[in-house]
Amino acid sequence: MKRYNIFFLVFLLFSCHPAQKKDSDEKLPFRTIEIEYAQGFSIEYYDNYTMLTISNPWQGAKEIQYRYALVNNEQVPAAIPNDAKIIQTPLRKVICLSTSHIAFIDVLGETQSIKGVSGTKFVNNKELLIKIKQNKIKDVGYENHLNYEIITSINPDLVITYGVGSEVASYNHKLNDLGIETMIIPEYLETHPLGKLEWIKFIAELYDKKEKADEYFQEVEKEYLRLVEMASSVDNQPKVLFGLPWKETWYVPGGNSFLAKMVSDAGGNYIWNESSSRESIPLDLEYVFVKANDADIWLNTGTVKHKDEVLKIDSRFKDFTPFNKGVIYNNNMRENRWNGNDYWETGTVEPHIILKDLIKIFHPELLPKHTLVYYRYIDE
Repeated sequence: MKRYNIFFLVFLLFSCHPAQKKDSDEKLPFRTIEIEYAQGFSIEYYDNYTMLTISNPWQGAKEIQYRYALVNNEQVPAAIPNDAKIIQTPLRKVICLSTSHIAFIDVLGETQSIKGVSGTKFVNNKELLIKIKQNKIKDVGYENHLNYEIITSINPDLVITYGVGSEVASYNHKLNDLGIETMIIPEYLETHPLGKLEWIKFIAELYDKKEKADEYFQEVEKEYLRLVEMASSVDNQPKVLFGLPWKETWYVPGGNSFLAKMVSDAGGNYIWNESSSRESIPLDLEYVFVKANDADIWLNTGTVKHKDEVLKIDSRFKDFTPFNKGVIYNNNMRENRWNGNDYWETGTVEPHIILKDLIKIFHPELLPKHTLVYYRYIDE
C-alpha cells in the first residue's frame, strides 16, 4: 500500500507541473544570424517567418524586449508566438522619425518607400529633398508633438521610431492604438561604430534585402579595420575632448561609447576613457575645465563654425588652454541651412569615412591625400 502511494505521488508530481517545459511550444529557429558587433538585436529564421528581437531600446532600459515576426505572405503562420508583433514584408510605405534610419534605407535602395519623416528641414538626402519640395513626403512632427492626423493619412506599413528615454513607448502605444505598427530602432546605443552600422542587416530584413546589406557591411568593415590597423602604428596619442556645456553642465561621451571607440581606433586618447558608461556623463563645467585643460584636440562643438561663437557660449573659454592652443574641429562640415547635420544621417552608414577624418586630424601624416568629409577646422 505504501509503495502504491509513492507511485501515485510521483504521478501527481509530474502530471501537475508541465511548466518544466520551455516557455512555450515555440519551435527552435533553423538558423540564427551571427551578429559581430551590435548588441541590441537578433535575427532568427523559422520555417514560415523571420523573428527580429530588439533588446533594451532606450537609455536606461533593462530586460526589455520587443519581438517582430516578419511574414511575406497574407497567411499568418499559426506558430508565431503571441508576444510578437506581425509585420508584412517587404515594406512599401514607411515613416522615419530619425534621419539615421533614412541613411540605412537609402543604402538598401529603398528610399522610395519613405513617405514621411520627422523634421523635413533636417534631411540631407538629395532624393528625399526633391520629394519633400514636391510635397510627396510629409513632415509628421516629432516625439510628443507627432501629427497623428498626417500619419494616419499616409497609412504606413511601419513607423520606425527612436527615443532617448522611456517616453518613446508612450507615443508608440498611441500609434498602435490607431492601428499603426511601430518599431523602435536604437542603433545610436551601440558602443562600436560597426555595431551601429550592423543595424543595416536588421533593417534589410524588412525589405528582403539581406544580400545587399551583407555586401555593404562587409565592404565598410574591411576598410574600417584596415584604417584601425594603420592608426595602431602611431606612438603619440593626442588627448581628445568632446562637446560644449549646456547651462553649466557639460555632457561628455562615456568611455564605453561609440565616440570613445572611434577616438581609440583613430589613434587618440579620450580623456574619459576610464569611464565604463556607454551613455553621456553630466559633469560640472569647472571640473571639465580642470580635467581637460591639457587636451590637444577638441571635437564636436555643437553648431560652432568660428572660434568667437565658443566665447559667446561662455566667456571663460578665453582662459581654456584647448581654446587658445589646442586644435578645434567640428563635425558639421555637411550641414544644410537649417543645421540639419549629415554626420548624423549619412555618417551613420559611413563610419569608415568618419574614421578617416579623425585619423587625418590626429595623425595627418598617415592620410596626406585625404580631404575632410564630415569635419571642419574651426578657425578664427
